[in-house]
Parts: sequence; structure tokens; C-alpha cells
Amino acid sequence: MGRSREGRSSRQEAVREYFDRAAADWDEKVIIDPERIRGVLAHARLGRGDTVLDVGAGTGVLLPFLLEVVGPAGRVIALDISPAMLEQARSKGFRGVEYLCAAAEDIPLAEESCRAVICWSAFPHFADQRRAMIEMGRVLAPGGRLVIAHADSRQAVNEFHAGLGGTVAGHRLPEDSTMRGFLETAGLEEVLLADGPGRYLLVAAKPAPRCRRVHDAGRDRPRPR
Repeated sequence: MGRSREGRSSRQEAVREYFDRAAADWDEKVIIDPERIRGVLAHARLGRGDTVLDVGAGTGVLLPFLLEVVGPAGRVIALDISPAMLEQARSKGFRGVEYLCAAAEDIPLAEESCRAVICWSAFPHFADQRRAMIEMGRVLAPGGRLVIAHADSRQAVNEFHAGLGGTVAGHRLPEDSTMRGFLETAGLEEVLLADGPGRYLLVAAKPAPRCRRVHDAGRDRPRPR
């Protein structure tokens, strides 16, 4: 469901503070599985020279893999609400990455400017998930793909956050029907939704515009002589 601007801002601030505090030792808690990450990114169908947006980029777990795919001519944009998280990512010295400190609900990019949008282990933390989906769809180019992924099932992710308590206790991956409703609102089409042990993966595409030809029946009929 959508949230009031005031309620959204309050929750965003709480999330920002939480991840700012967690940034310093975040990488010590993260398990990186290169094969799994590359498998997830394959669903984005990125190529050399493409532009990709990493929403909820955190300390930059995906950045070397995204750079690997799009190459030196590509554009990798890391967006996160936490300045401390982005500072950790910057400190790793990745070349060819742009950093944006902003909320997923208000992405400061032009419409249809990205070939793909990736959201890795971040969707539950968005203050207004419906609006975030709309924004991710807005910046996605026609024919481009959105990939939302976690390294565990929806149930496991939700139980983990509940067990942490505090700020993230209520941060949840929504039910499939809710996610599909978000996709529809954002003008995106579901490609794949897989939820099971060790994986949550939602892949959606932005439809390419269809060529429409105005049919003038009068032109097709023989003219009387």
C-alpha cells in the first residue's frame, strides 16, 4: 500500500540511520557467492555498454559484477539511502561507478534511462514499496528488465528481519499477489517469480512500444476512374 509523504519520510529516516550505523562492519557479515550473483544478473540480459542501476547498492556487493558485464563503455549507477553505506562502496575504488544518495521512492534519474535495474537484498527496506516499484519502472527503458533478488526465500527473509527486531523487524518481502500488483501499477510484465529454499527471484520487463500503423482504408481501395 502507498504511504503518506510524512509517514514515508519518517520511515526513510529510520532506515537511513539504521544502515548508517551498520555500514562500518557490514561487509564482515555479507557472504558473497560469485556464481550465484552472476546467475542472478544473467536475468537482466545486460550487454557491453549498457546502463544499469543498482537500487539499494549498500557497500557495493554487486558493483564488480556489474562492471564485469557492461564493460568500460557501460554505466553503473549505485543508489542507496545511506551515505555511510555508499562511502564504504566508494572506498573500494571501483572505476566507472556513479554514486547517488537517494531513496528508491525518488530516483533522481531521467525516465527510461537504464537498460536494467537490479535490487539485491533491499526491497523489504523501502518505505513505500509500491512507489519504489513505480520509480524503478519509470527509469527502465522499454525492453529493459528489473531484477529483484534475495539469497533466501521470502519466508526466510521475513523471519530473519523479524528476529533482528528494532527498525527492520517489520521489513518484509510482500506476498506474490502484492508484488504482481506492484508490477502492474508500474507498467511492468512478469517474466519469472521463483521463491524457494535459498532463493527469491522476481524478473520483470518493461514492454517495448509496439509499432502502430494508421490504416487508411481509402488509400487501399482502388480509386474510381
